[in-house]
Amino acid sequence: MSSLSSGLDEAVWPLACNLDAYEALLFDLDGTLVDTMPLHSLAYAAVFEGMGHRFTMDDYIANVGPPARVAIPAFALAAGMGTIDDDMIATIHREKKVRFKEVLATQKAPSLAASALLARHAGNKAIALVSSGNRDGVEAILATMGWREYFGAVISGDDVTQGKPHPEPYLMGAAALGVAPERCIVFEDTQAGILSGTAAGMSVIDVTQAGVIHAPNAA
Repeated sequence: MSSLSSGLDEAVWPLACNLDAYEALLFDLDGTLVDTMPLHSLAYAAVFEGMGHRFTMDDYIANVGPPARVAIPAFALAAGMGTIDDDMIATIHREKKVRFKEVLATQKAPSLAASALLARHAGNKAIALVSSGNRDGVEAILATMGWREYFGAVISGDDVTQGKPHPEPYLMGAAALGVAPERCIVFEDTQAGILSGTAAGMSVIDVTQAGVIHAPNAA
């Protein structure tokens, strides 16, 4: 981990960073480009409430990051359901998709600072989205925000065998763009995402810490 610059105004982070050395920008979605965390939390809370359990925003934040097939069992434990089987995981996942679309139809999530980089670099750098979210949810958010055109590739949690913090998601994103990992820079907001990007051999900007970039792991 290193500082990109000293005395950087946090209000302009990460917009002030110099990206000339990179051919491709790879973005996480939730918490990086758009603040959909509360909307996802509300959707899961509605599902668990319907099953007689309480699920809070704190429960969601503590366990979010991996793909749904990994995160949902952790959510269920946090909600007091105990260990759940694959059928219940699938049921919760299916119901959550329905609830999320209902929430998204009535509440537009606020965009975050990093999203300004999309329009700024469209056409001069390759851009990919690498999210742990399911494909339907990811595409729904992009459509709502009007961002789909910016991305040359969209990798969702449904597309990978091993999710973040494994390097597969970001390696898949780089491959889809046709750019070598070392020529990519990642924008992330979670530890799992940072580990995924650095393990893929990419530099990673932590959008939550002004001036900080994580160096790629040595091959």
